Amino acid sequence: MPNEPLAGLRILVVEDTASIRTLVIKLLERLGCADVFEAADSETAWHHLRRQTLDAVLLDYELQSDDGVSIAWQVRGDETLANKDVAIILLTSHDEVSIVDAARKADIDAYLVKPVMPDRLGKRILDVVNHRKGITNKPPRSSEVSWTD
Repeated sequence: MPNEPLAGLRILVVEDTASIRTLVIKLLERLGCADVFEAADSETAWHHLRRQTLDAVLLDYELQSDDGVSIAWQVRGDETLANKDVAIILLTSHDEVSIVDAARKADIDAYLVKPVMPDRLGKRILDVVNHRKGITNKPPRSSEVSWTD
């Protein structure tokens, strides 16, 4: 993996726990992502989703104001949203089958269980962004939690 694999990407991190949000942002910056936006709640996430052109969104499942799967459903269902087809990764401490299934049904591109290694996070982001942009034909496969296509 190159030293700065995420250079040039614009990524939104939606995580309500400040320490985890800061850690994820630092990981993304170390991977070369200079355009990182952050949200501690769904209201701030929507602010960025409506005003920024994004390449990827990292969503926590369990937010105080909402959950990541519900936000993903709303993003995918909003025909007026420029980020409707943005790559979405659910980054969470939950690995229950019901949540994985809900994520899949909400058209979430990948599901990673925290804690995640920086190189794995970088590779997964690149995989889903490239798939969403049509650069690769194969959908990304999660090595954290598998689901059938």
